[in-house]
Amino acid sequence: MRTFVASDNDVLSLDLIEHLRGAGHDCQVSRVGPVDLVVSRLTQARPELLVVVLSPDPETALTLLRTARGAISGRVLAIGPASEPKLLLRALREGADHYLDEADLRSELDTVLSLFKLHTQAANRVESGRLISLLAPSGGSGSSTLAANVATVLAKEHKSCMLLDLKLGAGDLASLLDLKPTHTLADICQNSAQLDRAIFERSLVRHASGVALLSPPRSFADIGKVTTQGVKDVLAMARTIFPYVIADLDDYFHQEQTQTLRLSDIILLVLRLDFTSLRNARRTLEHLDQMSIGRDRVRLVVNRYGQPKELPYSKAEEALGMKVTYYIPDDPKTINRANNSGVPAVLESPSAKVSRSVMQLAQGVNGRHKVS
Repeated sequence: MRTFVASDNDVLSLDLIEHLRGAGHDCQVSRVGPVDLVVSRLTQARPELLVVVLSPDPETALTLLRTARGAISGRVLAIGPASEPKLLLRALREGADHYLDEADLRSELDTVLSLFKLHTQAANRVESGRLISLLAPSGGSGSSTLAANVATVLAKEHKSCMLLDLKLGAGDLASLLDLKPTHTLADICQNSAQLDRAIFERSLVRHASGVALLSPPRSFADIGKVTTQGVKDVLAMARTIFPYVIADLDDYFHQEQTQTLRLSDIILLVLRLDFTSLRNARRTLEHLDQMSIGRDRVRLVVNRYGQPKELPYSKAEEALGMKVTYYIPDDPKTINRANNSGVPAVLESPSAKVSRSVMQLAQGVNGRHKVS
């Protein structure tokens, strides 16, 4: 297992590294600070396990823990004195999966590593659903409309598909599907420690096509209740239940969004052929590069293609250094009618050119079967 240890406690570190390597871990070691430098190394290493030793400087270590939680998708252990319950609680709130007593390190480490091994074996027995994220570098790109329609196509093919609305302040997927959620992502995050399949499925609202939607918070006041760990737990649960999970993202810099990007099998970068959208798309690609997210996972999608005076697609490919994979034609009549009625265009107007293009996109990201 790829393991990254951050510690300023030399004595404890030596014992910890020796024990981890004896258990077959490939370990990298770093000082706790400076935090930004450590996080940069973390994103390059992409460890499956991060171990943060809190002593002798708990405040710096907690800052690293909070920052690192959104930068990696692996498990996180914090090590500190069991005699300080407030420190234990703070470490768990900052994103640690487990807190180990430094005075009984080897025994507690063996216990938690055995637990991780059992969880991994159980997860490997279940085929993991594919996570496809849609990210728009500029407003008005139509990523939410695409998310709802792609999810509908995949749901009809596979009998089910989950749609996760991560536009926390302005999500509109429920309206696009004419659904009225009673539970939200904020509700799950508030109780993620008790999350099981029954609670999870009760939090979803179902569409006749087979799409199951998890909505964003109902109010701005509830946005702060959404946690990075809660989103991670939601994605893990969803991928054991659904063959596909479609996530409609808000940005690429908040922790719950960056974590979702790191976990994604495919990222659909949805843009328009205008200067503003291309400029922001380029900035987005550069940021994904800095996050060590390979461009092999990114697909460029030009939406609302064919508008008057738009830039040539060849100029866009030259500016972005990538080929455009999908073109979705501009059809405001079909899309506006579908969105206003709450019926996805692929259902309301399946023969329209825009619907056929969305179906082709869905076929391109469908790693299990061909979409008919």
